[in-house]
Amino acid sequence: MKNKAQNTRFVFFVFLLLALSLLFFHCGKSEEELIVEAVNQTGDYAEERDIAGVLSFISTDYTDDEERTYDDIEKLITEYFDRYRGIVVNVLATKIIKIETPQVEIETELALSSGAAKLFRKAVRYSGQFYRFNLILVKEGERWRCKYAYWEVIPLEDLLPESLKLLRALFPNIL
Repeated sequence: MKNKAQNTRFVFFVFLLLALSLLFFHCGKSEEELIVEAVNQTGDYAEERDIAGVLSFISTDYTDDEERTYDDIEKLITEYFDRYRGIVVNVLATKIIKIETPQVEIETELALSSGAAKLFRKAVRYSGQFYRFNLILVKEGERWRCKYAYWEVIPLEDLLPESLKLLRALFPNIL
């Protein structure tokens, strides 16, 4: 009888461990979610004028279409923060193009504005300039970092449908 009670407790304990491990497995974020989160967090860092935070998204092996390096990007960000106040970054849409772990290609669009207060820009329906970024990210440890970037200013009409939907939510009378 004592053996049966011990076996029942053991089976219950194993079942409990299995249930908890399944719960933790399903609560973890997917790589796609982590990538989108990294992009959004970088936008938050830019709004906070946190150079170290923005640079935490950039790989030390970084390069871009104009052959800039990590050091060049650090200088570019520092100069931008020195020149502009009240930076607002609205990440509009992020699409994952291709995943080949430990590397991923993404496209993200954002509206970037600076200067007057955010509420003022919303009141006058100014959303800033629109950018499309094509990025190659690499997984370095537990973080996704940008290894390569190409970006361009794009007109409102060229935004992805997902971006337009979010933009309309932010600025209802923009179109």
